[in-house]
Amino acid sequence: MATAKDFSRLGSIEGVGQFLLVRNDGHVVSENFADAVSLSSIVVSSGKYCDSFAENLGGRRYLHLCVERMSGENILVFSLGRYYLGIIKHPDSDPQVLAGSILTFLKGLS
Repeated sequence: MATAKDFSRLGSIEGVGQFLLVRNDGHVVSENFADAVSLSSIVVSSGKYCDSFAENLGGRRYLHLCVERMSGENILVFSLGRYYLGIIKHPDSDPQVLAGSILTFLKGLS
């Protein structure tokens, strides 16, 4: 089973600006920025909404959600069962390439 320390390696992935791992109740488990608590409710709310949406469409789980921001610092949200992973990408990185790198990282944890 992956630990919070395993997730701390996310910061070394090219394109990751900031990250937070949050339980589905909003508790921040691992992060690399000071304002993680303010973003945790957004990550949990969007993750739960996408989980519900995927279930209603007969899917098992969505791969990721990407919220595009004018700054280019898009927010990517990944559903991990009882947890959600929020990534704020660097403005100059490609969100699809970054999502692929994150998925590869997550598969390596199991």
